[in-house]
Amino acid sequence: MATLNELKPTSPQEQAAGKVQGRLAHVPADLLPKEIVGPIFEKAQESSLVLRLGEAIPVSYGETVIPINTKRPEVGQVGTGTSNEQREGGVKPVSGLGWGSRSFSPIKLATIVTTSEEFARSNPRGLYSRIQNDLAFAIGRGIDLAVLHGKQPINGQPLQGIEAANVLANTTNKIYLDEPEDGKTAGGKRKALVEQVLAGYDLVADNSANEFDGWAADTRYKGQLSRATVVRDVNGNIADPAAVNLRAGVTELAGFPVNYGRAVAGDLGAATDSGMRLLGGDFSQLRYGYADQVRVKVSDTATLTSGGETISLWQTNQIAILIEVTFGWVVGSLDAFVRFNQTGWTAPPAGG
Repeated sequence: MATLNELKPTSPQEQAAGKVQGRLAHVPADLLPKEIVGPIFEKAQESSLVLRLGEAIPVSYGETVIPINTKRPEVGQVGTGTSNEQREGGVKPVSGLGWGSRSFSPIKLATIVTTSEEFARSNPRGLYSRIQNDLAFAIGRGIDLAVLHGKQPINGQPLQGIEAANVLANTTNKIYLDEPEDGKTAGGKRKALVEQVLAGYDLVADNSANEFDGWAADTRYKGQLSRATVVRDVNGNIADPAAVNLRAGVTELAGFPVNYGRAVAGDLGAATDSGMRLLGGDFSQLRYGYADQVRVKVSDTATLTSGGETISLWQTNQIAILIEVTFGWVVGSLDAFVRFNQTGWTAPPAGG
């Protein structure tokens, strides 16, 4: 079929044979030159929140036991007053100590990705080379979701065998960001975020054992935090619009540093959004460690089972890349943390 303004061959025989002029429209698509660029729309992979906020400790393959001081010594006055006569020769009081322990066992996180040998050899635009970076990113997401929510990204299900007291989202200190200003009328004007933040700080700081030191915030919550921290004039307008810099993000909240990550909300992989937008507290209470190094293994002879089907890599010219790590963590006290939920406030009972 002739295209726009295309000349037909003079000979009826050539016309009948379907001959055409030289047009790109007549060239089979697989013969046309292709321009292939790299993955230009991929976002930078964020680093693990847990590895940024917690403190590393040695972890074994078995149980790791951490001694805890439950009672510390206290001092008292010697003598009966402030003069030499009242101090010298006085009997020193005797204090005491107390100890306890926390223990935990690590979990193993792993995944396998396969490619054809042809894909690996041709490495189109470096896609095969990027797989190891993507797998390391997956381990970081798995660690964050485990520590913050006790779940696994691959299927969104709870991890088995871990203690509920080691999952940060399980803190009983909760602030509901949809709480009305008067604390009574559902659907009324919301309480100011800065007031919520201060109330959350108080929940943690009221316990003298805690030292509030930072925040973990959902990456998508930068706008709300910026609105709460920006300086406004008497009319409620932003005093200096140039000071609003969402690209840099809100780096401090109530004087404490803010670290961002999507793991705060919990919707990583197949896991669903928990509604948590902000987590604050004493992150020195979070300790983590590796029983071994992150390991990457490559095989073209293994036999894999997935979805009830068993496949021989050698027989099907495939390559498998495995990444795994044995990782453990412990939370000193969940009382050292406060979570801020997007919704969930309920009106107090009548007369309450």
